[in-house]
Amino acid sequence: MNRATWFSVHSWLGVKLAIMLCFIVLTGTLAVISNELDWLANPAKRVTPSSVEGMNWQAVYATAQQEVPINTLRSIQAPLYPWYSAEVIYLDGDEQRHRLFFHPTTGGYLGDGRWQNWQRFFRMLHRHLMLPLTLGITVVSLFAVVMLAMLVSSLCIYKSWWTHFFRKPRWQHRKTRWVDLHRLVGVWSLWFLLIISVTGCWYLAERWGAAATSPERLTASSEKTLTQSIMPDSELLALMLAQAHEKFPALSITRVNFPQKSGDVVEIQGQADAILVRQRANFATFDPATGQPIQHQDGRDLSVHNRISEAADPLHFGQWGGMLSKVLYFVFGLFLTGLTVTGTYMYGMRVARISRHETKPRRRIWRRALAHMKALGWLSAIGVTACVGYGVFTFL
Repeated sequence: MNRATWFSVHSWLGVKLAIMLCFIVLTGTLAVISNELDWLANPAKRVTPSSVEGMNWQAVYATAQQEVPINTLRSIQAPLYPWYSAEVIYLDGDEQRHRLFFHPTTGGYLGDGRWQNWQRFFRMLHRHLMLPLTLGITVVSLFAVVMLAMLVSSLCIYKSWWTHFFRKPRWQHRKTRWVDLHRLVGVWSLWFLLIISVTGCWYLAERWGAAATSPERLTASSEKTLTQSIMPDSELLALMLAQAHEKFPALSITRVNFPQKSGDVVEIQGQADAILVRQRANFATFDPATGQPIQHQDGRDLSVHNRISEAADPLHFGQWGGMLSKVLYFVFGLFLTGLTVTGTYMYGMRVARISRHETKPRRRIWRRALAHMKALGWLSAIGVTACVGYGVFTFL
């Protein structure tokens, strides 16, 4: 295809699908910092970093048993950062999940929180638009294909695109100013667009048959665990943690999952030497009645297929470098959101035929751009309104 055809493809995708594309990118940007939004919103999630001297799993576990029945506990999550509290998930009498927060060193109870928090809200909006999982993930992931097409088309439109990294925008005229800014931000965002579009395409492939098969998980075998769900006492949990360190020295423990039914094990998860994997890729499991080791997995031993699957989330949401990479993803997520807006505005300037001397033309520019979206624009606007409205209703 020639340059004009690529430009037509880029413009058609960028304008016709602008509303939904902007919404998906914006919710993904906010999902990157959703845990931080929860930290700001809930004082129980906050601790003074100078008061923290490591994670005392036994103390948190013991205090949690004073707040709720032990058999309702489901997991303990270590703090993400030194200024975060430890988090415990438990089930109430209606089998609904809730959160409790504790000081990670002393185990002191700090408060509670809803299961449906900011992290859940933006994750569900971005991941599947509050739709049924398969339908929602498919729709969102198809927009990753759209973004990949826009990436390819932009490289074909702008010949010698690498020369634009440090080209100063021309401010003399409205149209050249927006074109140059769009091009400058777009060039600097290429790496980010490539990562999120490729990982988004992977989510689509996973949903439709390319998901990796998880390694077999062994169950507990002691007589007591075969007939009922057993919760370990604090001393037995301490023994399991010590054995996990002994058998898997590289494991930095971040989560403990407790049994939910007969035959279930205590699973201790974390990060180790494998790069770009979720915490579930490294684990050690134990019999909850006896504390005997059952199984352990090093993320480095996973198949290539599994490693690709495990790398998708850290790459897509910027979790690979801690707070620094998340801030980087948030900034470039805002850049990408801005590109969807400026691209639509530039298209509006082109079709509205604004003269150089016309004053206050923005309203007519946006009106013409929105008019060119036609049915897809209305469908996107209705879809965004519906999923946000349903999300707010569900989380209130």
